[in-house]
Amino acid sequence: MAGIRRFVERRLLLSLLIMGVFGAIAGVGAYSSFTSTTSNTGNSFAAGSVVLSDNDSNTAMLSLSNAKPNDSDTSCIKVTYTGSLSSTVRLYGTVSGTLASYLTLTVTRGTDSSPSFDSCTNFTADATDYNGNGAGVIYSGNLSAFPSSYAAGIVDPKAATPATWTNGNAHSYKFVVTVQDTDSAQSQTATAGFTWEARNQ
Repeated sequence: MAGIRRFVERRLLLSLLIMGVFGAIAGVGAYSSFTSTTSNTGNSFAAGSVVLSDNDSNTAMLSLSNAKPNDSDTSCIKVTYTGSLSSTVRLYGTVSGTLASYLTLTVTRGTDSSPSFDSCTNFTADATDYNGNGAGVIYSGNLSAFPSSYAAGIVDPKAATPATWTNGNAHSYKFVVTVQDTDSAQSQTATAGFTWEARNQ
């Protein structure tokens, strides 16, 4: 009886193995299918640009030495936009030194028919009185009070609606700095740098 039982068990095990193999083959066949694909190629991406330049050739605009009351210096600079994105521009500066409180700065926006840094020979002020200080004037006050950040900067021009700068736009700016008539200015010094910053709209 034990021998018959072992024979039956072997036959049963063999049958189970054979069924397993056929089941695996059948399983593979069950997942076969027809296929088809479609695709989209050649996608491309490019970022726009915001680019400002000026004609100063890395040379300072303004300089006063051994100055006395009412001495002044005048300089004109042309700023050009060549970016691909429409932008707005703000003007601000970095000012240091105690003389800055006794220097009056006037900045006028305009055009120049034949710009040559830092000559103002061909400068013409904008006709618009932007803030009540005269045609084209965008700032008039102490150098020490000139805005020092983009957030506080002078929107170009200072009007209800900022100007939109697009590729090829250019504007000239006339800077005049004058020593005030006060004894407090004696022996004082100051330095300043000016920045135009464009940000796309």
